Amino acid sequence: MPLWKFSVDTVPETERQAAWVDVLRRLKLPVADLSSLSRVRGSVMVTTTPLGCEFAVLESTPQTYSGRNPDHSSAVWLAVLARGEGILDHGGETTVLSPRSIIFGASGVDSTLRLTSDFRMLFIKIPQLAVSPRMITPLGQRVGILPGVSGLEKMFNGLLLNLADTLEALNDEHFQPVEQSMIEFLVACLASDGRIESKGGAAGARAFHLRRICQKIETLLHDPELSLLKVAAENGVSPRYVQKLFTGAQMTFSNYLKTRRLERCYADLISPVHAQLSVSEICFRWGFNDAAHFSRTFRERFGLSPSKHRQSGQPRI
Repeated sequence: MPLWKFSVDTVPETERQAAWVDVLRRLKLPVADLSSLSRVRGSVMVTTTPLGCEFAVLESTPQTYSGRNPDHSSAVWLAVLARGEGILDHGGETTVLSPRSIIFGASGVDSTLRLTSDFRMLFIKIPQLAVSPRMITPLGQRVGILPGVSGLEKMFNGLLLNLADTLEALNDEHFQPVEQSMIEFLVACLASDGRIESKGGAAGARAFHLRRICQKIETLLHDPELSLLKVAAENGVSPRYVQKLFTGAQMTFSNYLKTRRLERCYADLISPVHAQLSVSEICFRWGFNDAAHFSRTFRERFGLSPSKHRQSGQPRI
């Protein structure tokens, strides 16, 4: 897995500001106050996974990022402070970050993150299409904070802090379960973060039921016989009710199932962990039962054939 590290201690003092700005630009973090970097100290460690997730651990002096991510690719970002203090400004609201806080947002949305002391931070970018199909309602033009009050948020915070401490020791084989766990935690935390599901009533109940059904589908993706009838039976509801839940979220059961299977195949095709498996074996592994149909569907979804994707080894979601 590609891993790059950099420390401004390795360059002359007169060049440190420019060198650190280059690091931040590479991470697509918009610098707001160059004067705060006149005596910058800092180091960074970054790795990018086959799925296209980017993990960066930054340690540095106070600085401010403001504006929008200049990267036009669609992504969801997360940031958690392992050490230090900070303030988030977004939509006219100012929030002081606690050690348990997890900041999240969509790329292309304006916000300001002021790191007011020396800090250590884990910054993560996730391709939005790796997250969106798992969410009941889209993230949209949103930046927010998970305050780390609920048990689920505390567990998520612990996962991210441990990830920051062990990033350098992880290999390709480790990252697939890490990514899946991270996305599941994020989806579950956002579902209870003031959104439809947390508001109760009929709409909240439907959102809760749909999330439970999607979680069950995740455990059954490998089954080529998986159907609307089977999912309904597994959840003790009628097929018509399941289809109604998906329609209410502007999806269909069949499209959701196909998308999740394709995304699992996408990740496995460029994962060294599954390099010994053929394209057909990966296709069948995730519930497709026709290799030709899989190849056509994959090309329609990602713009290239499964074999070309495997050869490129580069994420394109």
